Amino acid sequence: MKRDSFWFPFEPNRWLSNEKLSLVSLEAKGLWIHLVCLIYKANAGGRLVINGNPPTPEQISRMVGQDASPLIKELEVAGVYEIKDGAIYHGGTAATLADMNKRSAGYASRITHRCPKDEPSIHHLSSIDDQKMGHNNNNNKKEREGLRPSHAEWIAFANETGWRLTDAESAFDYYQSNGWKVGGRASVKDWKACARNCQRRSNQQPTKGNQPMKKPIKSGCESPPTYKIMGFQTLEAWEKAGCP
Repeated sequence: MKRDSFWFPFEPNRWLSNEKLSLVSLEAKGLWIHLVCLIYKANAGGRLVINGNPPTPEQISRMVGQDASPLIKELEVAGVYEIKDGAIYHGGTAATLADMNKRSAGYASRITHRCPKDEPSIHHLSSIDDQKMGHNNNNNKKEREGLRPSHAEWIAFANETGWRLTDAESAFDYYQSNGWKVGGRASVKDWKACARNCQRRSNQQPTKGNQPMKKPIKSGCESPPTYKIMGFQTLEAWEKAGCP
């Protein structure tokens, strides 16, 4: 892994609470974070050097594409940086930057070797998350299957409770077809309780074979005669009474 791909810790709270930085303009802040990146890349004990030499304000201006001299002066007046050996020096100590280098190098090493015991790599973490997700999905599937009886279990329970097999078969087919949902929405949590409830409902309904058959009335021609509706036994008796 190349050094350019290393990282260094940036603490937003410390940046925002830095009293010296609060004294400079937004443009100066932008220049400073650019210079901090160059200081870190140089790895020269906190000094801003390029190829071992401190860059001049003119050279920094060429790097950033505009005249940086006023901004560099603004940062110096605010005390954001110091000058040592003719080079811009980070306000933090060299030990701080050395610690940053050490931490970033250790992190890069762990990423390269994918060491799960210390700090897992991104790929390793993704693999662990995938495994956990798959494990959870398997557990959820087993849990759902545990709440759904087999056909044999359902029929055995029907025989145990004295439930009519025709009604039990019909209820099983209904729940099997809708994914074992109560009312088509909530999942069945206790299939035996569900079976008992179905049994109570079916017992409250009369068996179709015991219901008297009624001939449906297809038209007005098959409705009872008028004389019967008026309470007479025969048509003659109704006519004799004047067809009231």
